[in-house]
Amino acid sequence: MKKILIVCFAFLLSIPFLGQGIPPREEVNLDEVYSQYNLSGEGVLVVILDRGIDYRHPDFIDENGNTRIAYIYDMLDPTGAGSNPYGIGTIFTQAQIDAALDNNDPPLSTDRYGHGTATTGIAAGNGSGTAGLEFQGVAPKATIISIKITHDPFPAFGSEPGQSGFFDPSYLPVAMQFAEDKIAELGLPAVTLMNIGSIGGPTDGTSNIARAIDDFVTNTGTPFLCGVGDDGGNDNHASGTISSSQTIEIEIQKGETGNVRFDLWYSEDDRFTVSIERPNNTVHGPFTAPNGPNASADQNLGDIQIYHRGANVEFWQATSNRRELMIDISGATGTYKVILEGTQINNGGFHATLNPSTYYNNNKFLTFVTSGYSINDYASSNLVITPGDYVVQNEWIDINGIPRDITGQGEAGELWIGSSSSPTQDGRLGIDFVAPGEVCHAAYADNTYYESFSFNVLQNSNGLYGIQNAVSAAAPLSMGVIALMLEVNPDLTPQQIKNILHDTSRQDANTGTVPNDTWGYGKLDALAAINAAYASLGVSENNSLEATIFPNPSNGEFTIVIPNAISKIKVELNNTLGQVLQTTYYESTNSINYRIDGASGLYFLKVINEETNLQKTIKVIKN
Repeated sequence: MKKILIVCFAFLLSIPFLGQGIPPREEVNLDEVYSQYNLSGEGVLVVILDRGIDYRHPDFIDENGNTRIAYIYDMLDPTGAGSNPYGIGTIFTQAQIDAALDNNDPPLSTDRYGHGTATTGIAAGNGSGTAGLEFQGVAPKATIISIKITHDPFPAFGSEPGQSGFFDPSYLPVAMQFAEDKIAELGLPAVTLMNIGSIGGPTDGTSNIARAIDDFVTNTGTPFLCGVGDDGGNDNHASGTISSSQTIEIEIQKGETGNVRFDLWYSEDDRFTVSIERPNNTVHGPFTAPNGPNASADQNLGDIQIYHRGANVEFWQATSNRRELMIDISGATGTYKVILEGTQINNGGFHATLNPSTYYNNNKFLTFVTSGYSINDYASSNLVITPGDYVVQNEWIDINGIPRDITGQGEAGELWIGSSSSPTQDGRLGIDFVAPGEVCHAAYADNTYYESFSFNVLQNSNGLYGIQNAVSAAAPLSMGVIALMLEVNPDLTPQQIKNILHDTSRQDANTGTVPNDTWGYGKLDALAAINAAYASLGVSENNSLEATIFPNPSNGEFTIVIPNAISKIKVELNNTLGQVLQTTYYESTNSINYRIDGASGLYFLKVINEETNLQKTIKVIKN
């Protein structure tokens, strides 16, 4: 019997939950999905690019004691780099993971922060850490691939050492190639989530990574998700227009110690000088612009680094004809001014962002502030599916039985204050829909940074589950719903999935008229999406019998119309499993008032001419 290490982690960042209060699964009608359809994500592959996974958590082990993980690709472990075709990191197979579990070996790969474990638990955890499966994820029988592509910094806690942060964007194309290869190898319908990224970059779909995502979707024929970002709720975007000989001052409040990054994008056809003024009124510059698209004009000012790049040498390897002015400020707090003077202006427009500048810190623009344009650059890909985040509830009960709550981040039903906003810098809607992320429940692993905050570990969780919020929770919840859609219809294309999610998202008083730049097409409705996935299935039917129904969808009451009266008619109602639910007979009519007595969902109505045996099967949706 496999020996399982208990894993628990807590953090104030993302997770779905089922027990206390109104869990996200209830909010998006997942309970209705499970009651109407026998869905679990079985036979579907979920690929997650994140901070790794604690494979020893019971959520990722099946009822036979075997791992549910097909591969772990730890890109930060160099020991296997020489023996895999990707030249980076170490790959662990399902057999190796099972052997490590059987032998109670030291962990092959870890998630010391906890974010990747929580992400995977929300999307596909089986909830087996509690007898009642209270904290089960959305697709509990899906096959998992975990790709550890980054890790976050944290200080030492308890007996555990701290960790320095690591992220290398050059790893992302390699990770996507690995995912593409394994999707092909396993031959399962698949959905991929990259649960990383923040504000900065061109956010116009032309960066190297945004284009790599488009290529991935095209090459694999599978959907790819990336959360919109957690950079809303503050003055972290500035935009405007500069004209020839005009001087403008973009003021920045650096309210936090550490580094703040200013990232400005403008046309290659424009030129302006750059000066920067410190809080003590010391001015550096003016510095001239790069001569052309292949030129740089960088400046090292000690605690201020200025990187001024032409369109062909900016850091994001974008294909748009735009220049980048990036300034890293690591010095004292206070007000800084970026002073621009137009010297050659043909376009004049610019967009600038600050990072970090989120709802909880004091870094922000003081001039040229413009709402929106705060989405994650990866989310600006043309083919990506991008969810935002809204509040379900702000309360929970911790492991010690103490009620806890989060204030000031939005009330139930409202957009989470930190959810990033559209549009992209090229003017596209950057959000597809929003999903619940505040507050959610997810898998926690022991000896992780998350777990060190005991007030985030949930009551009745056996120490294995805690709260997670933010877009990092909404995105894996959305991924799980897509996995269920693919279980229904494995042939759904990424565009069909996106269209279904757009069409079935609901609006209310909070969303207002949709689509819009904060809510996308509205709030995720899993039941409506699953019904639409069933409706997309091809139905074998004999169309020799002409028959139509209206309205469809309906409240369960509709009219069957047959052009010519038939002496003997049989109407048979079937569920999605092919089981006959109702059989009724009619004589000498061409119009039938019909009623479905069952629950809301998808049905198949078979109308049969009993004399000729000609028939027609019609998909029917009861709202």
